[in-house]
Amino acid sequence: MAELVVVRRYTKALFQAARNASQVDAVQADLEAVAGAMRDVPALLRALRAPTVSTEKKRAIVDGAFAGQISPLTLKFIQLLIDRRREAILPDVPDDFLRLANEWRNLLPAHVRAAAPLSDEEQAEIVEVLSRKTGMNVTLQVEVDPSLIGGLYVRMGDTVIDGTLKTRLAQVKARLLAGRLF
Repeated sequence: MAELVVVRRYTKALFQAARNASQVDAVQADLEAVAGAMRDVPALLRALRAPTVSTEKKRAIVDGAFAGQISPLTLKFIQLLIDRRREAILPDVPDDFLRLANEWRNLLPAHVRAAAPLSDEEQAEIVEVLSRKTGMNVTLQVEVDPSLIGGLYVRMGDTVIDGTLKTRLAQVKARLLAGRLF
């Protein structure tokens, strides 16, 4: 839990600096590029996390990998993490930054799983209902999962709406096995 608090504190500071400099989009793209580099080159993340690698060497690695590729603001942020020995939180920063940027933009991403493909009209109706209920602009990511049998499973941040037939049938089965139907 302490790690999450640290991630949020540093990410919030980065977001405020990016917002003040009108660079939210650029910093978000930079963080995605850094996350991609850490995924594509696992040795980079290992070197940043290694306690045996000096701060100066880590700064040199970051400069060599990202100088000229990302904005100076993002580069300074990564160097700050290194200087403060917080480089281990770097993989968690892009997602938290995206969360803050979406809040700032009044966007709420929603992941929807459906048993069958949804038409454009159905997707528009889901967006309208969720936007009305949340007061935010909802964006959908739709996934087809035939195992749901019917209905929808919606996840928006920490909120889950499970209206799937699979779950309803499992609840009825549990009630029947417990000797009570209602």
